[in-house]
Amino acid sequence: METESLTRAAEDLFAAHGLRQVFAEDVMRIDLARGVPDAPWPAGAQLASWSAVSAGRFHRVYAAAFRDRPGFPGWTADRWIADVSEDDDFRPQWSVLAGLPGLGDAGFVTAALDWIVQVGVVPAARGRGLGAALVVEALRRMRADGATHAWLDVNVDNPAVRLYRRLGFEHRGRRARYRPS
Repeated sequence: METESLTRAAEDLFAAHGLRQVFAEDVMRIDLARGVPDAPWPAGAQLASWSAVSAGRFHRVYAAAFRDRPGFPGWTADRWIADVSEDDDFRPQWSVLAGLPGLGDAGFVTAALDWIVQVGVVPAARGRGLGAALVVEALRRMRADGATHAWLDVNVDNPAVRLYRRLGFEHRGRRARYRPS
């Protein structure tokens, strides 16, 4: 059972029918008409946009950033790249890879029409502001192309939710998945 708008009443209903929550994510939105927040790049950061040539580099950072998270699917580069790039709403010009001195490729953001789809930073680069700078760069590119807002979803146990709130994203709802107990 899945819900796109979890409420307390829905939680109670699912529980009464013997269902338990196995996944939940918060849905957040930012109004780009008010402007884009500022987030400085770490010293020496170098950027690359998504292309056929750089897509494999995006995948390597994706795997390094998420392989330790529960539920990581371990997709091959071909499968992950196809999943990202074959979405009709995917916007390669808003998707950015960042490298840092001494680390190489260290973080990425992928974006689609009105959505920040995924943000990942390798463990060795966390805590340097790279995730914030990547999101802000994608938002700048979106706004420059006429977007008035952007959405994202974030797993309820992901500490990145604090970053998104700090950047101005507001909670708009919760998605959840349930299975029989």
